[in-house]
Amino acid sequence: MSAKSKSGLSETPSKASPATPRVASKLSKGLTKSEPDSPSPLHSTRHSIDRRSSLNSKPSIDRKSPKAAAPAEKPQTRVSKGSELQAQLNSKAAEEANEKLREAVVAQKRAEESSEIEKFRALELEQAGIEAARKKDAEWEKEIESMKNQHTLDVAALLSTTEELQKVKQELSAICDAKNQALVHADDATKIAETHAEKVEILSAELAEIESLKQQLENAKIYKEKLMEKEAVVEQLNLELEAARMAESYAHNVLGECKRRVEELEMQIEEAKKLEQSASESLESVMKQLENNNDSLHDAESEIAALKEKVGLLEMTVSRQRGDLEESETHIIKAKEETAEAEKLVESLKSELETMKEEKIQALDNEKLAASSVQTLLEKKNKLITDLENSRDEEEKSKKAMESLASALHEVSAEAREAKEKLLSIEAEHGHYETQLEDLRLVLKAKNEKYETMLDDAKNEIDLLKNTIERSKNEYQNLKTEWEQKELHLVDCVKKSEEENSSLEKEINRLVNLLKRSEEEASASKEEEAQLKESLKEAESELVYLQEALKEAKTESMKLKDSLLDKETEMQSVVQENEELRAGEVASLKKIEELSKLLEEATIKSKMGKMREWKLNHDETKGKEDDSVEVEFKMWESCKIETKEFSPGREPEQESFDEEVESKVESIEAERLDQ
Repeated sequence: MSAKSKSGLSETPSKASPATPRVASKLSKGLTKSEPDSPSPLHSTRHSIDRRSSLNSKPSIDRKSPKAAAPAEKPQTRVSKGSELQAQLNSKAAEEANEKLREAVVAQKRAEESSEIEKFRALELEQAGIEAARKKDAEWEKEIESMKNQHTLDVAALLSTTEELQKVKQELSAICDAKNQALVHADDATKIAETHAEKVEILSAELAEIESLKQQLENAKIYKEKLMEKEAVVEQLNLELEAARMAESYAHNVLGECKRRVEELEMQIEEAKKLEQSASESLESVMKQLENNNDSLHDAESEIAALKEKVGLLEMTVSRQRGDLEESETHIIKAKEETAEAEKLVESLKSELETMKEEKIQALDNEKLAASSVQTLLEKKNKLITDLENSRDEEEKSKKAMESLASALHEVSAEAREAKEKLLSIEAEHGHYETQLEDLRLVLKAKNEKYETMLDDAKNEIDLLKNTIERSKNEYQNLKTEWEQKELHLVDCVKKSEEENSSLEKEINRLVNLLKRSEEEASASKEEEAQLKESLKEAESELVYLQEALKEAKTESMKLKDSLLDKETEMQSVVQENEELRAGEVASLKKIEELSKLLEEATIKSKMGKMREWKLNHDETKGKEDDSVEVEFKMWESCKIETKEFSPGREPEQESFDEEVESKVESIEAERLDQ
């Protein structure tokens, strides 16, 4: 705005005076180059004009003095000197007057031309000055309105900035409160963290205890596994006991059969002794029986081989049948039932054997019916063979049931081997019996000499068998006592282990509850820490946001300060422009005064010319003198009017306008200072 005002001020005189370029250029130069401290060219021109006017005014004063003295000296000259002097003076005066009139006419013409030119210039300058003043007034009004608008905008901006600053202050106070709260929360968080650290230490100690308890639990689990293994071993031992019982029953059956066979042999020997006549028949029958026995032995050997193969297969299938223990237990129950049925069958067989013994006794009593008894014996043998086959079938069934008891058969294999050894010994005994039968044949041939030795050998073998049976019974009883002691010990161990397991389970439950509580507390503490961290993060983000807002407010305040400084600089520039304009106005007023002085000088010169003409024409006509006086008076009044028009009479109006502008500017600055 200041630059525009300067350019407008510099351009207005040049536009307003196209007919007078020299004066306009001088005025524009004076306006643009005039400063408050530097001497203006108008002052220099004024001084030069004053000097010229002073130089010109001196002869005019000298010239005026004889004019003023002329009317006083006329009567004296008229009285004293007379007509001579008057004629000389008149001639000289006429000559001088003619010359001066000529000069005055020329000067008057020039003065009139210059006055007319200066009038036109003055009028043009007045019009240009008026238009420039109007334009300046309009521009000043526009600038004042713009300044007022800017002032209102600045006031609104300052109010908004003050409100924003108050808001920022409130936000800063809120931020300080939030900071204090955050610090309090941070202190609380540190305290809570310390308490949590203590809790963590306590929990770490508890975790160490829990780890030790876990190790104890692992040891307890290992102990449980060991107990399970021991229970499995106990079950295996129970199965072995059952298998041993089965083997014992089988051995008892074998011993009963051996005893029966021994008794039969004794009865046969007695019958042989008594029945020497029927020896051949009995020998034949015995040979048949021996053949049958050999066949049965061969069948037994084949069955034993098949059993061995089955045992091998069972050993191969033991690993496969471990998962079928539950089924094996059911099979064990069924096997027990079948063994009970087998025992019942054995008892029935024993009863049948007893009946057979009774029948044998009856057969011995019935010597006459020996052949029939032999036949009955053969039949009974056949029955026994069938019974043996049935028992073998039952044994096969029991073996099939025992196939399910793979784990028991594993360990019973040793006892089966012992039974096999016993069977081998029995087979050896059978072979020995065969040799005995051969010896009996020889004895029969040698006439009963060897029967006694055979009977002694048989008795010795019977004693040996009895001793072995007693030993086996003693061993069985010892094994029973040992197994009972082991069972009691295992039961005690199982009870202790169960009690320990219950106590360990209670401790485990307690520790699990403690772990759950500690985990819940740890999770709660973690959640609290996470919440505190989130609150701290939110507070930090709010602080960052408020700091950014403060920075923005500071930047806005700086911008406002810069804008205020810019406006102050603009005001200063406007004030400077006002001062320059005032200086320009003063210079223009000085020029106007100089021009008015020049006009006064020109009018004085014209008046002097007119006075000279009046002097020349004074003697001619007084009427003309009056007219010239009137003309001079009118010219003088016109000059006064012109001087009044160009005089500084309009300065108060300009000064009042400037004072109003300055008062408005000072009021604006005072309002800014108050704000």
